[in-house]
Amino acid sequence: MLGVISVQEAESSKRRKKNYTLMLFVDSKDGRIRQMGIGPTLIESMAVLIVTVIIILSVICYRDKESIAILEAENAAQKAEIEKMTEENADLVSLREELSDKVTILSDTINQKVEEEEAMEEMRAQAHMPVGFPMSSSASLEEVDGEDPMVKLNGSAGSSIIASADGTVVSITTDSGYLHCIKIDHGNGYQSIYRNDGDAMIKEGDEVVRGAILYVIGEDNTVLGYQIMYDEKYIDPMELISIDG
Repeated sequence: MLGVISVQEAESSKRRKKNYTLMLFVDSKDGRIRQMGIGPTLIESMAVLIVTVIIILSVICYRDKESIAILEAENAAQKAEIEKMTEENADLVSLREELSDKVTILSDTINQKVEEEEAMEEMRAQAHMPVGFPMSSSASLEEVDGEDPMVKLNGSAGSSIIASADGTVVSITTDSGYLHCIKIDHGNGYQSIYRNDGDAMIKEGDEVVRGAILYVIGEDNTVLGYQIMYDEKYIDPMELISIDG
């Protein structure tokens, strides 16, 4: 019996060691102290809960640190990208200014070329207007009455009858009143006609410029019958002719 009792006491002692009881003493309003006990199961549950909460908080904290690290890396990458884009933008602005200067220079050059072309075109147009005096020297001039307007110029031997503007010789024919009749087309609706008894110094199809010699005046061909046509109709030569001698 003594041996059995000894074993039971040992087992009871072991159980007491495993059973932890948390005692709480509460001072109530009536001044009495009350004792409250919390059993080992509840204590273990609270411990597990606390550990779990600590683990959860640790995980959250770790994830927050990871998130912060990721955000900082993204922020650094964005700053680097912004700096790169800023540099590229500065390069583009510089390039745009350079291109703008080149465009301005090119525009000025084109405008100058256009102005030069317009001036040349104006000069070509003026060169094809039969306004020049059709003799290389001074001459007396008189208007001839008739159906088709004409002026008669009487030059001096040794001078020349010349083209009054640039153009193309379209015909050289005989004439009832003069030996030869030269017609020059100026390409703008105007044609000039030169009637003289001398020999023609050019031939049909020749391109002539203002001042080109058409006849050489001798003792027998001092008179020139000069006419101008516009759109196949005769006009008064005095409306265009420039008398400078």
